Amino acid sequence: MSTPMRHGPSQQGRTPSQHAGTAPTPQASTPFSNSQTQAAFSPRGPRSSPQQFKKSPAAKNSPANMVGHPSNAPVNFDSPSAAAALGALGINDLGLDNISMSGMVTGSGRGSEEEFRKKLDDVIDMLWNAKSALVSNDGLERVATHLGLECMWEDTIGGGEGAKTLVIAGTAFSVEINVNKHIVQEAALAFGEEIPIVDKHVEKASAVLKDDLVLAPGQTPLTKRLRDFWSNLERLRDLDKLSVSPGFNCHEAIAGLYESLHSLHQWDVTKLREIPELSAKPNEQIEVWALAARNGVPQMHVRHRVGLTLDYWMEKYKRAATRIGREDAKTWGIYVSCTPADSIAYNPVRVSDKWIGPSVEKLNPSEEEMMMAAGNPIIDWLEPAPTLLPSNDSTKPQSSMDPAADGMLSGPKTPEVVFMATFEPPVIVTNHAALEIYKFSGTQPQMTTTTFDAWLFPIPKGTMYDPSEPRVIEHTMQVPTFARRLEGQEQDEAEVKSHRNTLHIYKPVYGQVLRAVPFSHPRELVQMLPTLRQYAFLSTLLYRSFAPKHDADTSGAGALRPQQSRANGAGTTTNGTTPTKKSGSTENTTAISDFDSFMSGTQSQPARGGATGTTSGEADRSLLVDITLTAHPVPRLQVVFPFRSETANIQLEIQPGGKVHIISDNVFPTHGIDSTRLGSTGNKARGVLGSLSAAQWAKKLEFTEDIGAWVELIKLSLE
Repeated sequence: MSTPMRHGPSQQGRTPSQHAGTAPTPQASTPFSNSQTQAAFSPRGPRSSPQQFKKSPAAKNSPANMVGHPSNAPVNFDSPSAAAALGALGINDLGLDNISMSGMVTGSGRGSEEEFRKKLDDVIDMLWNAKSALVSNDGLERVATHLGLECMWEDTIGGGEGAKTLVIAGTAFSVEINVNKHIVQEAALAFGEEIPIVDKHVEKASAVLKDDLVLAPGQTPLTKRLRDFWSNLERLRDLDKLSVSPGFNCHEAIAGLYESLHSLHQWDVTKLREIPELSAKPNEQIEVWALAARNGVPQMHVRHRVGLTLDYWMEKYKRAATRIGREDAKTWGIYVSCTPADSIAYNPVRVSDKWIGPSVEKLNPSEEEMMMAAGNPIIDWLEPAPTLLPSNDSTKPQSSMDPAADGMLSGPKTPEVVFMATFEPPVIVTNHAALEIYKFSGTQPQMTTTTFDAWLFPIPKGTMYDPSEPRVIEHTMQVPTFARRLEGQEQDEAEVKSHRNTLHIYKPVYGQVLRAVPFSHPRELVQMLPTLRQYAFLSTLLYRSFAPKHDADTSGAGALRPQQSRANGAGTTTNGTTPTKKSGSTENTTAISDFDSFMSGTQSQPARGGATGTTSGEADRSLLVDITLTAHPVPRLQVVFPFRSETANIQLEIQPGGKVHIISDNVFPTHGIDSTRLGSTGNKARGVLGSLSAAQWAKKLEFTEDIGAWVELIKLSLE
């Protein structure tokens, strides 16, 4: 390794310092040549550098070392920093008048020790937030300690060599984990206070925690991570920190909400049994209908999450095989928790299981309530008394001059905690719909400037986008059909048809993503459900028509791709320039990009002529389906596709509750003879579907939840 060496004589001749008898000159000090300065600004401390072995030429030319020369003689410097150190240049001459020492240090590539520590802390926080630790003795203890919980190891009696029990304890709960050689055998949750409405769910919560830690089939200790257990333990910790003993328990407050919502659900099931079409259905199917068409289904400790969830929508809920808890049917729910009321001006949490009357339905409603209900049953909501914390002598403030004020400050007070509803998955709605949701909870939303369609289908990076201009999204997909079944024949394998879908957005409507809202009464949650179902169903229709098939099969919520908790069935799109033949290809264009493609000669649009929408090319043999989205004031879809020798035009309205209403059409037959309706001429209608009304075809779309399959069913039945 080369070492710093003394340089030979300069080519310009000997300097005065090289003459015999000249005393050595100390090195000139600059802001970065001093070893002490380096140690102060370097996180690694002092180190050797070539400057410590080589004298600066500026130091050699110092007037103090020039024998026989006056001190005021002009001197040339080959380094501005050296000249500045000797006072020959002002700060303005160096152009450093606006640069601080911190900026100079940063520019040198050496961060300060504080910056280094900050970056190190950021990296550590990222590792903690990733929750990627493996299940092990040390991993379990580190997680509990990181969450501020107490840990204690005990030997398991009769458990064999290496068997231990880890006890993780908070203020009012504990978790016991039996571990044998870093492999978890059992996990159990326990609460310090006996509360019947809480204790009856403890066994189910323990099963969730055990499932988070025990090895599943095919897993090894090197693949089992603590992520799910970490999240659940954090939820238990948060509720434990917000609880106040004695007097207020967050677990009891949430369990009380479950009791009232469960009573409402049981009443819904009874009412659904009275409907003739559903009276013969099995109880499991009635439960699904109550989930998606009534007041939801409350569940404790489901889907690997400890806590209360109110499920309100489910894909394919009208199909006979759909059951609650099936993994292949996506479920929308509201996770209920508690949060500090630091900056939330809202009604505090009340602990009660009497949020609703014993008969559920109000027996003697007023005339005003009957008018507001519009023929629907009126629920007998109750208002529980406020929960008050007992006064604590140790926390009383110092006495003031006003005894009345002292009494108000030291007397009973309400807990500084509010209920929080978290939407799982987040729901994409228009700003107008968000106002309605927040109105139910009595809070003010934060309006955004992102359009509703941009939330559903994010703009690809690098794409020029102006919200005021029309937007076009194209997607090619494969639709399975069963034509022979409509004729009464057997057909085991589906016949696949290709669709080229085009989504048009002409009018920008701003929207936002609903993630969480505070609430004070379960009535507010029930009032939100129709609007939430409306946009959950709308996003399902759009996602299945314009999202890549991989996203539809895996998550169904790709609009918020970078986040773990994704949005309601909205898909992503990829930018392209030309149509592709591959199934599931997506093209996202705007008016600006179309113009650029036209000017560059790269635009390639499929031909739309002909009755059936086919051309000689393979890609052009796809059925062309145009869908126009209008999001305000009510979500509407205009569906246009080739039908016989004409063009079918159907306008749909997605109403609250996920209901479909056909506003207008030129396809479906009416009771009378109307020659202007395409489906009423000819005798090609197949089976009973050929005589269905527009309202009945709307029910078919609610059943299929797929515009492509619905269009094929119309063509096979009426064309």
